[in-house]
Amino acid sequence: MRLRAQKIIGLVLGGMLALGAVAATLRAQQTDRAKEIGGKLLCGIGTPLCDCKQILTQCNHVGCRNSAGMLKTLDAAIARGDSETSIIQGFVAEFGTAVLSEPSKSGLNLLAWYLPAATLFAGLLLVLFVISRWRKRPPLVASGPAVSSEISPEMMARARAQAARETQD
Repeated sequence: MRLRAQKIIGLVLGGMLALGAVAATLRAQQTDRAKEIGGKLLCGIGTPLCDCKQILTQCNHVGCRNSAGMLKTLDAAIARGDSETSIIQGFVAEFGTAVLSEPSKSGLNLLAWYLPAATLFAGLLLVLFVISRWRKRPPLVASGPAVSSEISPEMMARARAQAARETQD
């Protein structure tokens, strides 16, 4: 009888240890998943208490009243087994699209992703176009009577004399 009781107690303790290990593994997975999903959300959006607008899982705003509640909501959704999409949609439904740390990659939000690169490319093309036009332009020619490229000796002498007068101390 005693041997049988010891076996039962051993089985019960072994089962409890196994359950504890499984629970610890699940908590670690939930924490990693919470960090991953929380990295896609902003803290303090749409609430008058705090407007820190930092990544939810990285909020270090002193006295932030929002991050604790939002993280608790996130952890509860993960514990229920909700999908990432449904969790994010829940936050969007509650706080609006401003809660997202990056715009979605669909619809009109595609402009936020592609417009900077397109603007840079268009500016580069414009600069290349202007430079090519400048290079093709003929050199400027003075209008009026024909200008001789040779300078007469007396003009050169007058210019040297004037330069000498102006540079004397």
